[in-house]
Amino acid sequence: MMYRWPSCEWAGPMLPGYEDREIEASFDERAVQSDVFCFPLVASWRDRIWRMLGDVITEDVRAEFARCPPEYVVSDDLGWLDRIVADVTGRSVDMRELVATRLSQEFRAFRAAHGTRTNDLAPFYRNGLRRLRPEEWEDRARGLFLNGRFKYATEERLQAAIAELGAHELAGGRGGKLYFCADERSLTTRSGSSGHYLVYGSEYLYCLGMRVTSTSETKRVLKAIGRPTMFVCDIPMPLLQFHTLREFGGMVIEYLFCELVEGLDCHALSPGAGSALSLSKDLPAEHIVGHYHPASVYDPLYAS
Repeated sequence: MMYRWPSCEWAGPMLPGYEDREIEASFDERAVQSDVFCFPLVASWRDRIWRMLGDVITEDVRAEFARCPPEYVVSDDLGWLDRIVADVTGRSVDMRELVATRLSQEFRAFRAAHGTRTNDLAPFYRNGLRRLRPEEWEDRARGLFLNGRFKYATEERLQAAIAELGAHELAGGRGGKLYFCADERSLTTRSGSSGHYLVYGSEYLYCLGMRVTSTSETKRVLKAIGRPTMFVCDIPMPLLQFHTLREFGGMVIEYLFCELVEGLDCHALSPGAGSALSLSKDLPAEHIVGHYHPASVYDPLYAS
């Protein structure tokens, strides 16, 4: 179901401030600096990537691919391209490593979006986007759910929820990560199925709430907090993990080569393909380009 905050009976007000930082809701209507890689804006990087790799992916390599496309053209294993390059040019190269390295050299920053729900923009524009610190959200849960409004909500139930979710565990815990999507549509559309971050805010807070009270009460409480908010950011390349660049570099290559042959199926950038990435560090406020409030978001948790 599509969630629309302007008509939501529970949606609360926003605190004033930073209205001048609101930007266009459509990514293709915003200006992007030439040294920023914007994954869904293909026209901004198509020719540039071909030029960037022109010494390795020559016209002869492209022609050989078009003449006899491999059975599987995939982004997570570019061995199909390694073999074509070797056959045509005689060069042995790991294209995933090469593309990732050159992306980091060619572009200053990587554009991505972080979705949340808030009634106050000030902490974000003052302190930046911060990795999950479980204890902070646990205190937030106490304020929202252990305030006497919910009959069965207790500290004991909260402690049991904390133990069950294991956010403090060093291996596999939720703590220490800050999540983004390179394609904002993943956070608003049904194909992306990630709209719960915008509708309810912190996933950890939601998971705590539904264990301390009930799912329906948790949804009502969280929907009363301000508005769905999308922060658009230009993440400096040095903050990205190299495997993230390998992943997106592979998707870029898959997309470009599939364009060479009419009718060739391409998964990269298709609906539901996914474009999530994470940082293990906080993102300073100066890297936030701006924000907007999506008026319509697909809620994958509506029936739960």
